[in-house]
This record gives sequence, structure tokens and C-alpha cells, in this order.
Amino acid sequence: MIYIGGYIAFWIFTVIFIVFLGCAILIARLIGPSKPNPTKGNIYECGQEPFGSAKDFRITGITRYFGYAVVFFALDAFSWVVLTAAMSIDFTLKAIAIVSVYTLIVLIGIGYFLSELKNLVR
Repeated sequence: MIYIGGYIAFWIFTVIFIVFLGCAILIARLIGPSKPNPTKGNIYECGQEPFGSAKDFRITGITRYFGYAVVFFALDAFSWVVLTAAMSIDFTLKAIAIVSVYTLIVLIGIGYFLSELKNLVR
């Protein structure tokens, strides 16, 4: 049995991965069909009315859905903090007050986002 010490195995795997990934992308570009049409250039807006072209979506899509990403992050961080707090702290009045203030701050932020939602989504 051969032992590869240190980080050499990691770098060997990384190089093999990058080579296979590069080959897969290159082969897909060479043998894949390329038939542009207006339908492929249209954007999928997840139930909202599409605007602009797919090339313009790189910039407008980022700004248009940034609020959703922030709310997702806030709720995700909120759930982890509340979950870990519930498992690790004693239920004292001080601990409940701290978690309640944190919950209030997150809910105020989400409420503000929902009130400004009509300005974000056209």
C-alpha cells in the first residue's frame, strides 16, 4: 500500500478534478449544439413578468433579487442563533430578553423589506 503524506493527496486530487472539469467543459463546447433563438434569449423570472434580455439580467437580476438574498440570510442566521440559543442556554429572564431583542431586530428588518417590496419588484 502506498502512503501519500501531508497535503500531496489533496493537491493530486485537485489537479485531477480541474483537468477532468476542464475536459468536460471543452468537450461540451465542441460537440454541443448552438442554435440561438429569441426564446433562449428570454429570461425566466420565476412568475414575474420578464424584462430586458438575458444578457442584461446579469446586472439587473443581481440588484432585483438582492433583497430576497438579504432576507434569506437574515432568516437563516436567525434560525441558527435561535436554535443554538435554545439548546445551549438556561431559560432565565436575561436569556429570554436577549433572544427576544434579537428576534425583534430581525422581524423589524423583514417588515421593512416587505414594506419596500413593491419598489424592488417591478
